[in-house]
Amino acid sequence: MDGLIMVSGRRHNADDIVATALAVEPMKFVYRGRIAVFSVTVLRDERIVVVAEQRPDSTEEDSFQWMSRVLQAIDSIHGVGVFCLALVPANTLPKTPLGGIHLSEIKQLYLEGGLHPCNVLMCPHTCVTNLPKPRQKQPEIGPASVMVGNLVSGKRIAQASGRDLGTSDDNDQFLFLSEVLQWRAQTTPDHVLYTLLSSRGAVSNSLTCLQLHKRAERVAALLMERGGLQEGDHVALVYPPGIDLIAAFYGCLYAGCVPITVRPPHPQNISTTLPTVKMIVEVSHSACVMTTAVICKLLRSKEAMATVDIRNWPPVLDTDDLPKKKPPALYKPTNPDGLAYLDFSVSTTGMLAGVQMSHNAVGAFCRSVKLQCELYPSREVAICLDPYCGLGFVLWCLCSVYSGHQSILIPPVELESNPALWLLAVSQLRVRDTFCSYSVMELCTKGLGLQTEALKVLKHSANTPLNTAEGTRA
Repeated sequence: MDGLIMVSGRRHNADDIVATALAVEPMKFVYRGRIAVFSVTVLRDERIVVVAEQRPDSTEEDSFQWMSRVLQAIDSIHGVGVFCLALVPANTLPKTPLGGIHLSEIKQLYLEGGLHPCNVLMCPHTCVTNLPKPRQKQPEIGPASVMVGNLVSGKRIAQASGRDLGTSDDNDQFLFLSEVLQWRAQTTPDHVLYTLLSSRGAVSNSLTCLQLHKRAERVAALLMERGGLQEGDHVALVYPPGIDLIAAFYGCLYAGCVPITVRPPHPQNISTTLPTVKMIVEVSHSACVMTTAVICKLLRSKEAMATVDIRNWPPVLDTDDLPKKKPPALYKPTNPDGLAYLDFSVSTTGMLAGVQMSHNAVGAFCRSVKLQCELYPSREVAICLDPYCGLGFVLWCLCSVYSGHQSILIPPVELESNPALWLLAVSQLRVRDTFCSYSVMELCTKGLGLQTEALKVLKHSANTPLNTAEGTRA
């Protein structure tokens, strides 16, 4: 790389430039081997400098004629301009021990102003090509110019301010979800956390912060008195998607128990769905099963008893008839790494997998969803997911209590009778964000695809807001 000069993004060989300069008038004006070519930095780019010793008998006119020809030759052959061409008297350039010129010392003398040439030709106009363009005068002052002028003069046009997502909210001071619910019941008791929709799209049930807190207290009293459970006991929650499942979950936290959500058996397919319920209850070592009166009756039916003998199960508690009084004291957890709940899921091949979720993990999960989805108390989010494991359970049961937003719960089973339920709810309630599964989208598109013409007629005649459903189908 010795002798290479980088000018304007191109490499030039110093020896080639020397050869070009000597070829103008070989052996007549400049001594061979007494010429130096190097680069200096001028205006953020390298510029070429040529320094040579002229013959003693050369006149000033001869010197400038030779320099002019050298500039033209280098420009035409190498396509680059020379910044400075300096001629010094004979035998004045520093020499190396071997008799050649000392290039680094020549460059240092040039930079320090100690070269003392007898003839100099500076050509910045031919080699400095990166100068900024002159500012063009605008024909008139437009709105953009006024805006820029105000900014330059320091005037504040507008100011936007908001909450820093990195700062902790009030609920972030709590390590446990049960404490967050108690805090919300005290500070915003009438704020609606959950709204459950029926198959017709009407509100069938709702829960405020205070209502959920009181209901969870009654569930905790049921577990302590009738169930006789102790701290750390596991409780299987066999509920359909709804408000009862949420209240039972927080009731377990209030009692110090570990809840396990279990999908209830299907009434039309008990023989294949009930063994899965039994397997989760047994593997989780549940000390108690909580459910509704309808599912209690289903578990004791002849068809269920023919598949699984419920008499070998732990006690089954019906939460439709909750005690009216509060528990003597709510359980206060102390270890953030302690077990909050068990998350069981069954694969399509029938393999059962369980995950232990600590209180720390629950808080981190809810916090990440809150920040990613920008959830806060004035938001409304529609959820059409199965609330038994994974993200579906977290969104259905946990995130509303943690973030304070209202969750509009749409049980996926209701879409079997009304495929347009989910999309109609999103459209009519003007919900900005919704969560659903691939099976829900497939059920909606297949079900509504057969009703496209009827929906178009219904839309034009009754002017019902079916835009979301029709648009999604397309």
